[in-house]
Amino acid sequence: MSILTDYLPEAVEIEGEVYELNTDFRTGIDIMLAYEDFHLSDREKVMVMVMLLYKEMPQNLHEAARLAVKFLNCGDDAKDGAAGIAQERLYSFEKDAKYIYSAINQSHGIDLNDVPYLHWWKFCYMFLDLKEDCFFTRMIYYRKNLPQGKLTKEEREYCSAIRDILELPQNISREELEAEERFMGLLENNGCNRIADDVT
Repeated sequence: MSILTDYLPEAVEIEGEVYELNTDFRTGIDIMLAYEDFHLSDREKVMVMVMLLYKEMPQNLHEAARLAVKFLNCGDDAKDGAAGIAQERLYSFEKDAKYIYSAINQSHGIDLNDVPYLHWWKFCYMFLDLKEDCFFTRMIYYRKNLPQGKLTKEEREYCSAIRDILELPQNISREELEAEERFMGLLENNGCNRIADDVT
Protein backbone atom coordinates (compact mmCIF):
# COMPACT_ATOMS: atom_id res chain seq x y z
CA MET A 1 0.00 0.00 0.00
CA SER A 2 1.02 3.63 -0.45
CA ILE A 3 0.41 6.29 2.16
CA LEU A 4 -0.02 8.74 -0.73
CA THR A 5 -3.04 6.93 -2.19
CA ASP A 6 -4.40 4.54 0.45
CA TYR A 7 -5.95 5.02 3.85
CA LEU A 8 -3.84 3.89 6.78
CA PRO A 9 -4.85 0.50 8.21
CA GLU A 10 -7.19 0.37 11.16
CA ALA A 11 -7.69 -3.43 11.24
CA VAL A 12 -6.20 -6.73 10.10
CA GLU A 13 -7.79 -9.93 8.82
CA ILE A 14 -6.98 -13.24 10.49
CA GLU A 15 -8.58 -16.47 9.26
CA GLY A 16 -11.44 -14.57 7.64
CA GLU A 17 -12.17 -12.45 10.72
CA VAL A 18 -11.50 -8.71 10.85
CA TYR A 19 -9.88 -7.43 14.05
CA GLU A 20 -9.77 -3.72 14.81
CA LEU A 21 -6.53 -2.25 16.09
CA ASN A 22 -5.67 0.47 18.58
CA THR A 23 -3.75 2.58 16.08
CA ASP A 24 -2.95 5.69 18.12
CA PHE A 25 0.75 6.43 18.44
CA ARG A 26 0.52 6.20 22.23
CA THR A 27 -0.34 2.51 21.95
CA GLY A 28 2.67 1.97 19.70
CA ILE A 29 4.96 3.72 22.15
CA ASP A 30 3.55 1.70 25.07
CA ILE A 31 4.45 -1.44 23.13
CA MET A 32 7.94 -0.13 22.42
CA LEU A 33 8.37 0.61 26.12
CA ALA A 34 7.42 -2.98 26.91
CA TYR A 35 10.11 -4.20 24.52
CA GLU A 36 12.62 -2.02 26.34
CA ASP A 37 11.63 -3.50 29.71
CA PHE A 38 14.27 -6.08 30.66
CA HIS A 39 12.01 -7.33 33.47
CA LEU A 40 9.75 -8.94 30.83
CA SER A 41 10.55 -12.17 29.01
CA ASP A 42 10.28 -12.26 25.21
CA ARG A 43 7.01 -14.17 25.50
CA GLU A 44 5.59 -11.57 27.89
CA LYS A 45 6.61 -8.77 25.53
CA VAL A 46 4.75 -10.44 22.67
CA MET A 47 1.66 -10.86 24.85
CA VAL A 48 1.76 -7.18 25.87
CA MET A 49 2.01 -6.24 22.20
CA VAL A 50 -1.00 -8.33 21.19
CA MET A 51 -3.11 -7.30 24.18
CA LEU A 52 -2.46 -3.59 23.67
CA LEU A 53 -2.79 -3.52 19.88
CA TYR A 54 -5.94 -5.60 19.37
CA LYS A 55 -9.32 -4.38 20.55
CA GLU A 56 -10.49 -8.00 20.61
CA MET A 57 -8.08 -10.89 21.19
CA PRO A 58 -7.73 -13.11 18.10
CA GLN A 59 -7.83 -16.89 18.46
CA ASN A 60 -4.71 -17.40 16.35
CA LEU A 61 -2.13 -15.65 18.55
CA HIS A 62 0.81 -16.61 16.35
CA GLU A 63 -0.69 -14.88 13.32
CA ALA A 64 -1.88 -12.00 15.49
CA ALA A 65 1.67 -11.45 16.71
CA ARG A 66 3.10 -11.64 13.19
CA LEU A 67 0.62 -9.07 11.88
CA ALA A 68 1.17 -6.89 14.96
CA VAL A 69 4.89 -6.74 14.22
CA LYS A 70 4.14 -5.95 10.58
CA PHE A 71 1.77 -3.15 11.62
CA LEU A 72 4.33 -1.68 14.03
CA ASN A 73 6.87 -1.76 11.19
CA CYS A 74 4.47 0.33 9.06
CA GLY A 75 3.57 -2.56 6.76
CA ASP A 76 7.04 -4.07 6.40
CA ASP A 77 7.74 -7.62 7.48
CA ALA A 78 10.30 -7.50 10.30
CA LYS A 79 13.56 -9.26 9.58
CA ASP A 80 15.78 -7.94 12.35
CA GLY A 81 14.35 -7.74 15.85
CA ALA A 82 10.77 -7.85 17.05
CA ALA A 83 8.38 -4.96 16.76
CA GLY A 84 10.78 -2.80 14.81
CA ILE A 85 13.53 -2.74 17.41
CA ALA A 86 16.88 -2.57 15.65
CA GLN A 87 19.84 -4.70 16.68
CA GLU A 88 22.01 -1.61 17.07
CA ARG A 89 20.19 0.38 19.72
CA LEU A 90 20.55 4.12 19.23
CA TYR A 91 17.60 5.49 21.19
CA SER A 92 15.17 4.66 23.95
CA PHE A 93 11.53 5.69 24.00
CA GLU A 94 11.78 5.74 27.79
CA LYS A 95 15.04 7.58 28.40
CA ASP A 96 14.82 9.86 25.36
CA ALA A 97 11.10 10.68 25.66
CA LYS A 98 11.53 14.41 26.24
CA TYR A 99 13.99 14.77 23.37
CA ILE A 100 11.72 12.85 20.98
CA TYR A 101 8.79 15.01 22.07
CA SER A 102 10.81 18.16 21.44
CA ALA A 103 12.17 16.89 18.11
CA ILE A 104 8.67 16.18 16.74
CA ASN A 105 7.58 19.66 17.83
CA GLN A 106 10.65 21.38 16.38
CA SER A 107 10.66 19.43 13.12
CA HIS A 108 6.94 19.25 12.35
CA GLY A 109 5.31 21.89 14.54
CA ILE A 110 3.22 19.28 16.36
CA ASP A 111 2.85 19.28 20.12
CA LEU A 112 2.09 15.61 20.81
CA ASN A 113 0.50 16.53 24.12
CA ASP A 114 -2.18 18.51 22.26
CA VAL A 115 -2.98 15.77 19.74
CA PRO A 116 -5.98 13.63 20.75
CA TYR A 117 -5.20 11.02 18.09
CA LEU A 118 -2.34 10.36 15.68
CA HIS A 119 -2.01 7.14 13.68
CA TRP A 120 1.10 5.15 14.61
CA TRP A 121 2.34 5.14 11.01
CA LYS A 122 2.08 8.94 10.77
CA PHE A 123 4.08 9.24 13.97
CA CYS A 124 6.72 6.84 12.63
CA TYR A 125 7.04 8.73 9.35
CA MET A 126 7.54 11.99 11.23
CA PHE A 127 9.97 10.29 13.61
CA LEU A 128 12.06 9.17 10.62
CA ASP A 129 12.15 12.69 9.19
CA LEU A 130 13.47 14.89 11.99
CA LYS A 131 15.53 18.01 11.42
CA GLU A 132 19.28 17.55 11.53
CA ASP A 133 19.79 20.40 13.97
CA CYS A 134 17.47 19.15 16.71
CA PHE A 135 19.16 17.73 19.81
CA PHE A 136 17.69 14.23 19.43
CA THR A 137 19.08 13.84 15.89
CA ARG A 138 22.52 15.02 17.04
CA MET A 139 22.33 12.61 19.98
CA ILE A 140 21.73 9.70 17.58
CA TYR A 141 24.71 10.88 15.54
CA TYR A 142 26.95 10.84 18.61
CA ARG A 143 25.73 7.44 19.79
CA LYS A 144 26.35 5.92 16.37
CA ASN A 145 29.74 7.44 15.64
CA LEU A 146 31.40 7.59 19.06
CA PRO A 147 31.99 3.79 19.34
CA GLN A 148 33.35 3.78 15.77
CA GLY A 149 35.90 6.50 16.53
CA LYS A 150 34.48 8.81 13.87
CA LEU A 151 34.07 11.94 15.98
CA THR A 152 36.36 14.93 16.17
CA LYS A 153 38.22 15.76 19.36
CA GLU A 154 35.72 18.52 20.12
CA GLU A 155 32.79 16.15 19.56
CA ARG A 156 34.34 13.52 21.83
CA GLU A 157 34.82 16.12 24.56
CA TYR A 158 31.19 17.20 24.19
CA CYS A 159 30.04 13.57 24.41
CA SER A 160 32.04 13.18 27.60
CA ALA A 161 30.30 16.22 29.06
CA ILE A 162 26.82 14.81 28.29
CA ARG A 163 27.69 11.16 28.96
CA ASP A 164 24.73 10.67 31.32
CA ILE A 165 22.37 11.74 28.55
CA LEU A 166 24.03 9.67 25.84
CA GLU A 167 24.37 6.40 27.75
CA LEU A 168 21.47 4.03 27.17
CA PRO A 169 20.25 1.50 29.74
CA GLN A 170 22.02 -1.82 29.31
CA ASN A 171 19.95 -4.64 27.86
CA ILE A 172 20.22 -7.69 30.06
CA SER A 173 18.22 -10.90 29.89
CA ARG A 174 15.59 -11.80 32.44
CA GLU A 175 17.80 -14.69 33.58
CA GLU A 176 20.72 -12.32 34.17
CA LEU A 177 18.43 -9.98 36.09
CA GLU A 178 17.15 -12.82 38.28
CA ALA A 179 20.70 -13.99 38.96
CA GLU A 180 21.66 -10.44 39.95
CA GLU A 181 18.63 -10.18 42.24
CA ARG A 182 19.52 -13.50 43.90
CA PHE A 183 23.06 -12.28 44.46
CA MET A 184 21.84 -8.99 45.94
CA GLY A 185 19.44 -10.95 48.13
CA LEU A 186 22.34 -12.93 49.54
CA LEU A 187 24.14 -9.69 50.33
CA GLU A 188 21.15 -8.12 52.04
CA ASN A 189 19.89 -11.16 53.95
CA ASN A 190 22.96 -13.10 54.98
CA GLY A 191 26.02 -11.00 54.33
CA CYS A 192 29.34 -11.94 52.84
CA ASN A 193 29.71 -15.14 54.93
CA ARG A 194 26.76 -16.78 53.15
CA ILE A 195 28.19 -15.80 49.77
CA ALA A 196 31.55 -17.30 50.70
CA ASP A 197 29.81 -20.54 51.75
CA ASP A 198 27.95 -20.71 48.42
CA VAL A 199 31.12 -20.13 46.42
CA THR A 200 33.12 -22.75 48.31
